[in-house]
Amino acid sequence: MTYISLYRKYRAQDFDELMGQAHVTITLRNAIQQGKWAHAYLFCGPRGTGKTSAARLLAKALNCEQGPTPNPCKQCRFCRTIQEGSCVDVIEMDAASETSIEDVRTTIIENAKYPPMEARYKVYIIDEVHDLSAKAFDALLKTLEEPPPHVVFILATTEFHRVPPTIRSRCQRFDFHRGTIADIAERLRYVAQSEGLDAEPAALHLIARMADGSWRDALTALEQVIAFSEGSITPEAVYNALGVLEDETLMRLTDALMAGDAATVLTLLNEQLLRGREPRVLAESLIQHWRMLVQAMLQGEDRQRAYDPTLWGALREQANRATLPRLLHWWERLAETLSEMRLSGSPRTILELTLLALASEEAQPAPQPPAQREERVVSPPPASSAKAEAEMPEELNRRWQAFIQRLKERSPVGGRNLEGSQLRIEDDTIHLYLRSEMARAYFRESAQREQRLVDMVRQQLKMPNAKVLLQVLPNSEPPPMPPSPTQPVLEGEALVEAIKREFNGYEISPDE
Repeated sequence: MTYISLYRKYRAQDFDELMGQAHVTITLRNAIQQGKWAHAYLFCGPRGTGKTSAARLLAKALNCEQGPTPNPCKQCRFCRTIQEGSCVDVIEMDAASETSIEDVRTTIIENAKYPPMEARYKVYIIDEVHDLSAKAFDALLKTLEEPPPHVVFILATTEFHRVPPTIRSRCQRFDFHRGTIADIAERLRYVAQSEGLDAEPAALHLIARMADGSWRDALTALEQVIAFSEGSITPEAVYNALGVLEDETLMRLTDALMAGDAATVLTLLNEQLLRGREPRVLAESLIQHWRMLVQAMLQGEDRQRAYDPTLWGALREQANRATLPRLLHWWERLAETLSEMRLSGSPRTILELTLLALASEEAQPAPQPPAQREERVVSPPPASSAKAEAEMPEELNRRWQAFIQRLKERSPVGGRNLEGSQLRIEDDTIHLYLRSEMARAYFRESAQREQRLVDMVRQQLKMPNAKVLLQVLPNSEPPPMPPSPTQPVLEGEALVEAIKREFNGYEISPDE
């Protein structure tokens, strides 16, 4: 017997088996029961969420020998042939490969006017409909707007925004949801049990997390793990079969970054690369780990039940040590790096450079006064803006200027705008005096840029909760230029005399 992939073997056979889409199944069932189904539907949603399965179920419900019925029998010849994809009156068209106006005309327009050969309704299922050309959409529009009474259209797309509004307005739209980690893990447990396999819950949760809400991706990954593992399906088998990073490795990398331990960061990276991990996978895994740390910090509890309690507690503990500004800064930097890696011929070098730079930032000494001075120098509030510069601590600003010089190597524009700036600490407020209004406008031009500067100042001063004020140094703006005196208009002899004076009396002969 020919082997059938798990996602095909366990495809939904009726509306009850369509997982995670109750809002779709209830509406379709009620419409069929009331005899008020539409002539055109538009199924939207991410890949692997059941759009094509729902389209086939609707075709079965309309053509079942017991129907139209919201509960197709699954036994009659129409139910069986539709499920197998061999029913002549249920036409499935792949718009990704049949995109032209000729494809639409020959497959749909010319045949839609003829009644079905065997079934009750002729159903057209157009997958990835957004890939149709503009001319093909125009040709389809008239038939879609006023189809024959025996025709039902079901359009499926993963990119709803690419479907023309003229098509959308003529269809009933259904949005398919991503599956939750708990629901997908439960479905994987059912499939593993049906296949007679022993699978650890932690391994199934790991596969469900990697599926990113796609039921089909989860079953495909499970199939790959089954082929790799021998006997029980364990988390180690999932890590090795799918080539993903272990949670422990991600936590060790994050700890090394917090400690500024560049050597450990480089060692861990090399270990993973030698095991065949792709640099882009490493970067994406780190971003997902930091995302979960932020969620652990802000939510407090594992609402998706994606982790076992012990691991979730470790995530919360690490998140509290990392602090939110630092995680957001790392997340932003690595997201930018990931974009560069996709365009680079050497993504490994770019990833190493970024992570080593982040570790170096953490390794910088705290901008504190010398050791013999136990208390931080805090200047009293200035009596006037003219005294602000004089009251700024020299040691603090010496360290700040050294940091600016290092910053200019990574961000020349930002470093130039910070040149000449000075700091002053007043209670829990940090005053950052920029050299000109133009420099302050540069940072305030973008809220993201200003927030990055604020986080950077807090990090350098080890004051994560301080308020940072951007100000301008007194007398920093150049004085306005005095108006130039009005020059009289010279004509005739006066003009000649002026030219002679300009050329020190040099006589210009007519021959010259």
